[in-house]
Amino acid sequence: MKSDEFVDLSLLAHVKNLYLAARTVAEGAIGGFHKSPYLGHNAEFSHHREYMPGDELKHIDWKRYAKSGKYYVKQYEESSSLNAMILLDQSASMSIKSKKGLNKDQYAKILTSSLAYLLLEQHDGVGFMSFAEGVNSFLPISSKKTRFAELISVLESELPKGSTSLVKAMDQLLPSLKKRSLVVIVSDFLHMDEDLLQTIKMLRYFKHEVIAFHLLSNEELDFPYKDYALFEDPETNFSMGVDASAVKKQYKKNLDEYLKEVKSSMHKYNVDYQLFQTDQNIEKALIHYLYKRGRHS
Repeated sequence: MKSDEFVDLSLLAHVKNLYLAARTVAEGAIGGFHKSPYLGHNAEFSHHREYMPGDELKHIDWKRYAKSGKYYVKQYEESSSLNAMILLDQSASMSIKSKKGLNKDQYAKILTSSLAYLLLEQHDGVGFMSFAEGVNSFLPISSKKTRFAELISVLESELPKGSTSLVKAMDQLLPSLKKRSLVVIVSDFLHMDEDLLQTIKMLRYFKHEVIAFHLLSNEELDFPYKDYALFEDPETNFSMGVDASAVKKQYKKNLDEYLKEVKSSMHKYNVDYQLFQTDQNIEKALIHYLYKRGRHS
């Protein structure tokens, strides 16, 4: 898929229907990737048996025929469905506006619902939990066709607010995860250094696979400010006036150190980590991620 075939973020920003935006992005990713190599119902090779009339020719092992002169077909066993729980950060910092692309909350909701659509298309189970200071909304894992519409309804009704406590949310989530699951965390990971590490430890202790989608805006990553400006923390309401030009170098240094620390912690506990910038095409981000997962599956 060519880059100009992706849905433009400025268009998505004006699509008020999340259901339409998510399906558009998900189907664009499917078309660009052709197949997702890790999402559920994967057929794995089991053994050979002799060819019988009526067998599909595409399953004949031609290399074995070349050696033996006999026709054999490959037998496959379908792997069990995947159970996925998607955790979405709905703290106030996710609502910060961006001059370029979508704000983090818009991006996160389209990314969350698009991923759910991909999983459900593969007949996998999808659950959902939004969190801030605690659990805001919760949907248990289900592979029913109605799950996508249920998720969209919840996402459209929520607004980011308050501070973040991922650990409190995790204390409520873990008892509901009866089987080993894929846990996807979508967040900007601000104000949760210790929370994040403790959460990862808890999930890995119970053998859950963890994926971290780290969302940051263009302004947070590049700090394009030049003049004196007033900056406010939306979660604590603390504000400070600074000379942006004077602090930019130190800000970039602190950000780089923080990102290295996050990546190091993720790597230490075998978490699949992906940083997304919110002016990046979402389909392109999903395709890149699915390709990366495919190479390591």
